[in-house]
Amino acid sequence: MSTALIIVIVVAVVFLLLLVLAIPNARRRRAERERERGRLASTLAGHRQEAEALSSRADRLAPEAESHRRAAEEHAAKAEGLEQKAAEARRAAALHDERATETEQELRKTE
Repeated sequence: MSTALIIVIVVAVVFLLLLVLAIPNARRRRAERERERGRLASTLAGHRQEAEALSSRADRLAPEAESHRRAAEEHAAKAEGLEQKAAEARRAAALHDERATETEQELRKTE
């Protein structure tokens, strides 16, 4: 046999061996990719479902939060009004206390 023919046969055998080894390896990688795609699709569906549920919850809570915010503003305004009335009552009480002291002093003078 000639050397060139031996080289061609060896190269062909090596090529066939590589091909035989590569086909199952390629199939395994393809199967792994398919499993990963399935896992990712499942994770994606879970995230989308959770996002939809949370969005729905946010839609329900937003009006309630606004209602509480308005009530808080009304309470704050009422509290401010009551604080002003309390301050007026304190000033009036101080004035009456002062007048009572003056009247008490006048009363002692008349004894």
